[in-house]
Amino acid sequence: MPDFGKIMNNIESPEITANFFVLCKDEDYWIEGWIAMEESFEEFIILVQGELEYSWGEQFSNMVDYIIFYIDLEDKNNLKEIKDEESYQKVIKLDDIFIVVLHREIKYRIIENLPPVFEWFTEINNPPF
Repeated sequence: MPDFGKIMNNIESPEITANFFVLCKDEDYWIEGWIAMEESFEEFIILVQGELEYSWGEQFSNMVDYIIFYIDLEDKNNLKEIKDEESYQKVIKLDDIFIVVLHREIKYRIIENLPPVFEWFTEINNPPF
C-alpha cells in the first residue's frame, strides 16, 4: 500500500506569482514585473529586499523604509497593507494578485493618487490588443 503522507510531502505546489510594482520615495523611479509569492511572509520580504538590492543597490534595500500592499480589486482598487502572516496567506489565495511596495514617505493609499502605479495597473488590466 502506498505511503500517501510521503507522496504528499514530495509533491511540489505550483508556483504562485503576482504582478509587482515598487515605487521609490520621490516617485521618479520604480520597478515593475512579476514576483513569486513565497510560502511565508518572512520569505517574501527577503525576496523583495533582494529585488530592491539588485535593482537599486544595497543602500536602497532596507525593508524598514517600505510598506507592502496588495491592490484590493473588490474595494475600488485601493491599496491594502499586508501586515502579517495571516494577511499574506489571504493574499496568496486570490485569483489575481497585484503587489505594490511603497516607500514609507509616500502617504497615498489610493492608486489614482499615485500616477506611476495607476498607469501600470491600468495597462495591465486594459491591454491595447
